[in-house]
Amino acid sequence: MDSIIKEKIVIGELDKNINYLNVAYGVDENFLFGAGISICSLLLNNNNFFKFHLVTDYIDNQFMECLKKINEKYKSQIIVYLLEPNELKKLPTSAVWSYATYFRFFIFDFLCEQEKSVLYLDADIVCKGSLLNLLKIKFENEYAAVILDVDEMQKNCESRLNIYGYKGKYFNAGVIFLNLQMWKKEIFTKKAFEMIQERKLKYLDQDALNILFDRNNIYLDRDYNCIYTLKNELKKINYQDYIKKSTILIHYTGATKPWHYWGIDYPASKPFKDAFENSPWKELPLKGAQKKVEYQERYKHELRQKKIIKGLISLVKYKYFK
Repeated sequence: MDSIIKEKIVIGELDKNINYLNVAYGVDENFLFGAGISICSLLLNNNNFFKFHLVTDYIDNQFMECLKKINEKYKSQIIVYLLEPNELKKLPTSAVWSYATYFRFFIFDFLCEQEKSVLYLDADIVCKGSLLNLLKIKFENEYAAVILDVDEMQKNCESRLNIYGYKGKYFNAGVIFLNLQMWKKEIFTKKAFEMIQERKLKYLDQDALNILFDRNNIYLDRDYNCIYTLKNELKKINYQDYIKKSTILIHYTGATKPWHYWGIDYPASKPFKDAFENSPWKELPLKGAQKKVEYQERYKHELRQKKIIKGLISLVKYKYFK
């Protein structure tokens, strides 16, 4: 896996006297902005005890300047791994998941030679509480500390995977606190890639990780992966039924993200908005629609927000999207 690193960029120095938490993201260009705000949200809601690892195949000068400003403000260390992903592009993808979903395997494989554990986060996850208790987790032979996926995902996971005993144990891969020593011992990188190529898995790396870990996990409370979709706002569902005062990590699933300009002003998006406004990206514009599904959601949200003219224009753009 080391051979796909084009460049490794280290920003800031780590205080070797602190008990730090490794935090990793794996993103392509589309999710780079989200990862930056996610990093800021962790630092905004915690004392700095993080060592960040950002794996990507795209970086620009503007983003690098923002990372340097984060380091200046919080004195955190951020390591950027710029990859050449041609080999990863040969693996199965879908309309929802690009080859970048496999970047997590790179960081797991790379870090298991030097670290004991790492917290992997999807870029659409925002922190609003303390992660200090994760440092208290003591792994024995468990593979990871994980959080169950939503009830709908539990219903058919056994029949879909053709494996009995996973209902009520199937976890979401957006938040994984991984035991890197066991990852190395079990040669999971090799096994994961083989499984993904040999089996037809609907949820790709998430299915593969569930099968490989075989429920040998520590299961954490929902507070560490509160799965919420901003599509709920179209149905006028009360976000507080999902996002509680005790929630630590919010996972914004679905096509509309809080970094979209039509998604940031909902009360459910406030933790993202707080991090954004306290970040070096605050002077930059929010994201617009690029994919057809984003145009579809944009017009619905704009109409919901009584931005009628904007909504109708977005509807026309959706109808004529190619």
